[in-house]
Amino acid sequence: MKNSYQQLTTNLEYLQLKQMSQHLGEVVDFSINNQLSFVEALVNLTNYGIDTREQNMIHSMVKMGAFPHRKEVDQFDFEFQPSVNKQQILDFISLRFLEAQENIVFLGPSGVGKAHLATSIGIAAAKKRTSTYFIKC
Repeated sequence: MKNSYQQLTTNLEYLQLKQMSQHLGEVVDFSINNQLSFVEALVNLTNYGIDTREQNMIHSMVKMGAFPHRKEVDQFDFEFQPSVNKQQILDFISLRFLEAQENIVFLGPSGVGKAHLATSIGIAAAKKRTSTYFIKC
């Protein structure tokens, strides 16, 4: 006969709540050591499941975007390319242009970072659950 802890682990696995099942012991120990209420313990446990689903969703959205590489704006060398307006790029990363229903076009010679910046903006959009698809012309 299973004890309550084993039954809970089995139930979580049956419900396909793998992350919650894997972190159950950790949450129980933390809750006991910090005298958390039952509800607080459940919140901590469900946060593991939510965090994992969010990370999986972001990974899927970025993968579906077909980006040539995974580069983000913090990896861009603005000092190497001083003609790029950093504040404007950071504004693009905020995705405000989407709300305004505006388009962005990067023009310039090869090797100046157009694909890097476009990828950065696309990944930022994917992280916010906006459908993206990278097309290099």
